[in-house]
Amino acid sequence: MVQQSILVIDDQPVYRDAIREKLANAFAPNGVSVKAVGSAHEGLDCVDQASQTAWLIVLDILMPGLSGLTGIKAFKHKPNVAHVVVLSGLEAHLWEPRTVNAGASLFLSKSSTSEDITQKLQGLWASTTTLPLRGARGSNAFRLTSRQQEVLQLIAQGHPNKWIADVLHIREQ
Repeated sequence: MVQQSILVIDDQPVYRDAIREKLANAFAPNGVSVKAVGSAHEGLDCVDQASQTAWLIVLDILMPGLSGLTGIKAFKHKPNVAHVVVLSGLEAHLWEPRTVNAGASLFLSKSSTSEDITQKLQGLWASTTTLPLRGARGSNAFRLTSRQQEVLQLIAQGHPNKWIADVLHIREQ
């Protein structure tokens, strides 16, 4: 069985530790471990060292060193990263489309409440019953993007369009 973990990457220690603690409490019943590091480079090392772990990455995109859209792409190229979620203080209406186009599953604002952030991450987590390692997946005959696959999985689970749009931070249309 593949271990499942969440990795919070943020250069602000107080915020990073608070989010890690909140997520650890919320995901503990599911057997999901939550770790936190202060840079994307540390995060990449962590992901590489735990190659048999399926990761959900929560990434601040405005940090010293590797960050921004390049940071998202670096994590998305890792075979054991199931999702990259951007958690940022930048303006959502400007950055959400950019981050999603770069491969992020969600864009969450740092001005959101911790309950809202947790709820959206739990919704994303629920969109896949397990977070398989990408190398273990079968061929993708239809060549759907990961975002399209997420939407289809939520539809197949019977969730209404409005709920799916809210959880994935997309328009209902």
